[in-house]
Amino acid sequence: MRFFSENYHKSISFVRKEKPIDLCWESQKMVDRRYAGCNRIDLQKGEVPSYGYVSGDNLKPVGVYVVMRGRKIPDGVYVYDAAGKSNTPDAMGQLVRIGGKDEMKKIVAAFPDKDFAEEAPMLYIFTGLLERAVWRFRESAYAQVMQDVGACAGSVLLHSRFKGAKVFALSGFVDDQIAIALNLPSTEIPLAALAVFPEYCELAFDSVDGGVGETAYSNRSEMDASAGDLTELQAADNVVAYDPARYPSLFMRQNRVENITDLLKCIRIRRLSTQAYPGDEFPLTPAKFDAAHYLDKISDIETPLNNHLPFKKAGLDLDDFSSMLRWLEVGQINLFGAGLLKIWIVSFDVMFVYPGVYRYVPVRKSIYMQSGMLNVKKFAKCHLAPETAENTAYAVILTADLNESCNLLGERAYRYMNLNAGYFAQSMTLSATLLRRTVRSERFFYQDELKELCEIPENESIVAEILVGKA
Repeated sequence: MRFFSENYHKSISFVRKEKPIDLCWESQKMVDRRYAGCNRIDLQKGEVPSYGYVSGDNLKPVGVYVVMRGRKIPDGVYVYDAAGKSNTPDAMGQLVRIGGKDEMKKIVAAFPDKDFAEEAPMLYIFTGLLERAVWRFRESAYAQVMQDVGACAGSVLLHSRFKGAKVFALSGFVDDQIAIALNLPSTEIPLAALAVFPEYCELAFDSVDGGVGETAYSNRSEMDASAGDLTELQAADNVVAYDPARYPSLFMRQNRVENITDLLKCIRIRRLSTQAYPGDEFPLTPAKFDAAHYLDKISDIETPLNNHLPFKKAGLDLDDFSSMLRWLEVGQINLFGAGLLKIWIVSFDVMFVYPGVYRYVPVRKSIYMQSGMLNVKKFAKCHLAPETAENTAYAVILTADLNESCNLLGERAYRYMNLNAGYFAQSMTLSATLLRRTVRSERFFYQDELKELCEIPENESIVAEILVGKA
């Protein structure tokens, strides 16, 4: 069976110039985000992450909603308005109350773990605003927005960990049920959720996945067989009942196929890779700072902007290289991804690490050489703008076998892989800023050429590429 996620991933590998993109929302009424008449609460410095999150287009296409319960502010559903105006000095935006107890009940009912979601003092819901990204990324806007959402969720996770809270990813929920409860427009899709508990909360110790972020909910058992092929998508539309107004374009219809509709059929998937790979093993050195010191250091970082200047010719110290990889585990290295994302390291100029392609196994804290030296100029030519990849110290390529992932997680797998990749980009950006390096998430690359050069297996698809250097 061909999964929709595989076909969708292939459709964004190139941009068709001869055919205009299928957009149907231009004639729809734009949502009013001024929230006139709603109660507003100012947020002070330290209540939200100062470093924001890395975004593919710098337009911040992520909406953040919070269900507050038992906190200092009244219970209810709030939306974060970063541009909220206030006379309070040093205000970091505002929380706008858009719902009460009725909306809270509807949102909680959309999760398989209703009791767990209902007890969470803070339940974050992250949505993707597709109209902000489509003009730059065209068909790949959906994938890029999912990575931005993953980066934003990672930012909240790290900030909450710094404040001593316990954070759990809730990847399974009924999308449309939450969308209706939040009164979202057709171009805004709920993509991820986090439950945040104070450190002293007893319920947090009996969590849904132990806090390791390696479980994800699968909708595989409720998928309709006809939804797996683009040519039969119309037939699937007639089988599965849904509101077409919420899926007005091709890449938004991917969301319909990955939607969970029957919570009773949700199953939890977890995979933790511990096996060593063939090839020479290079153990990583200890991280420069422990987790507590690292979280304290990044708490003072301001929002890092995307730097698209070419890298300078500069190598990377082995300790910096090891620290950036080890610090991925300060948060949840498998956030939303259920451990299905594969990590490839392409080394060009790292001290004491031979140039070549490696596989990283986080549990073993080692990288394993898979192929020998690469030509950095050939690597650069695998990108739409070769100058952006020249002088790269090393690159992280995140891949997934979409056929395997969809067999385990259903069509929701593509979302999970991109959310997980977004966390990688956020964590590495913060680590690089701390070490005075530059990280760039590169979207425009030629997948087939890059896979052939790095000898990545044919059955794996490149989900994201992250370049590290000095600009």
